[in-house]
Amino acid sequence: MLYSSAICPTEKHKNKLSLTFCTQTLSIFFFLLISCFLFSSSAFAIGGKVSALQMPAWIERNATLSSLKPGMILQAGDKIITGSNARALLKLDEGSLIKVGENAELNFTSLLPAEEEHGFFEATLRLVKGAFRFTTSASGKNRKRQVNVKIGDITADIRGTDIWGRSKKDKDVLCLIEGRITANRQGEPEFEMEDPLSFYIVPKNKPASPVSPASEEQLLEWIKQTELNAGEGVLSEEGQWAVNLMSVTNKNSIKPILTSLSASGYAATIEDTKVNGANWYRLRVSGFNSRDDAKVFAKIIAGTNDVSQTWIVKTTER
Repeated sequence: MLYSSAICPTEKHKNKLSLTFCTQTLSIFFFLLISCFLFSSSAFAIGGKVSALQMPAWIERNATLSSLKPGMILQAGDKIITGSNARALLKLDEGSLIKVGENAELNFTSLLPAEEEHGFFEATLRLVKGAFRFTTSASGKNRKRQVNVKIGDITADIRGTDIWGRSKKDKDVLCLIEGRITANRQGEPEFEMEDPLSFYIVPKNKPASPVSPASEEQLLEWIKQTELNAGEGVLSEEGQWAVNLMSVTNKNSIKPILTSLSASGYAATIEDTKVNGANWYRLRVSGFNSRDDAKVFAKIIAGTNDVSQTWIVKTTER
């Protein structure tokens, strides 16, 4: 019986179909490969990250509040919140450092990372309350960027600058430590600040004070409000000390405590280990810079959030 090639392909037709299929598959593969190459810088570009902190501290993202942790990637819309005696050190992709003091709230209204090394970086930061410092590194001064900072009712345009600012209920303060900025009170004309250690105060519902020079003593007092306090519970990406809060065989039993700690601004995690062949789950806070940092936190956390006993370890230990 004879069969039409349209119904039963000959070997020649089969080879042709196979070749066509392979060609199409390779075309799709190379298209995807080129697309990944073209867009990889955009896909993997980050605006900034959390470098170090003192707890309690939180990040609010998409209306969800959780504990702040070293290494977290920052996004547009993020709110960084610190509690009493807390601090946060943030690193932006374009080479700037942001130091946030206690009882503060800093909003990343916009954050557009550069898609390539020499691309354009954009950010708008809003300090709702508390103190912060914005410092541009030497390498960052050569990057293309547009960074605007709002400190209460004050707006500043950053140009390779080191500034300190604070927003309180009664007034807002902007101090130019180094560099040059344009600044203005909301609804008023812009002006330039280029004299080092000059500051500008805007009282609430009162006329702004003239720009004045700040003394070295005043500047040091302000800077202390945003510096991490070594040996007082500092966590960082490089920290090698941890505080174990409890160890159990039932993982589910400590999940509510983990939730409670996160809500309280403590960067706890659950890690698993084996002891004599059995699975154990340890609730711990990792990343302390030193044993002293870990000891301070262990003392603070003991007796709270159902934590009764703590012990300090190196992160390579169990």
